[in-house]
Order: sequence, then C-alpha cells, then structure tokens
Amino acid sequence: MTTLTIKCQRCGEVLDSKKAKWLELSQTDGNYYTTLPSTHISQGGFSFGTACAVKQIHETITSIKQ
Repeated sequence: MTTLTIKCQRCGEVLDSKKAKWLELSQTDGNYYTTLPSTHISQGGFSFGTACAVKQIHETITSIKQ
C-alpha cells in the first residue's frame, strides 16, 4: 500500500491527512474559499495546514473587500 504525502500549499509542510484543511481555488478571481461562490469556476481543492488555511482565508477576505 502506497502512502500519499500531503503538503501544505502555502508553506510546504508535510500534513497529517486527517488534519489537512482543503480550500477550493477559484479560477474566476484566483482566491481560495472554504465554499466556492456559485458563480465561480473551480480550479480544484488544495491542502493547507490549519494555521495556513486561516491566513489564506484572511487574504481572500482582504482581497474581496478591496
């Protein structure tokens, strides 16, 4: 049985597959979302550690507000 190594998209840290947070990347605006807006096109899901997921979502919120 092959074990898949999952790394954080943001920092590259190897993640425990049970603790990885998955964010969806929008092709429409280039931001990551926990739930992709219905009018956006998905690039797919990407893995993040908890701290990096929080930072990434904060960046998305900041980007949307601009």
